[in-house]
Amino acid sequence: MDENKKTPIPEHFSSAEEAGAFWDTHSAADYWDEMEEVEMEFDLRERIFLVPVADKIYYRVKQRAELEQRSLKEMIGTFLERELA
Repeated sequence: MDENKKTPIPEHFSSAEEAGAFWDTHSAADYWDEMEEVEMEFDLRERIFLVPVADKIYYRVKQRAELEQRSLKEMIGTFLERELA
């Protein structure tokens, strides 16, 4: 990209969505000279698996979770733990 035509990277984004919208329409390759190297460590203790579930089962669990004021993730985890115990 022509250096004179590229949009400057905002100093701060107000949300992850705003940052995503910027990078969805801009290539990091055009800003490589402005990037700085950083050290990062990740501690991945939890893995997420996507499992297909029939609509009617999903909505029944979702409704029950709402009634019990629990998250859907928590409710499904409870059901699986109980079934596998």
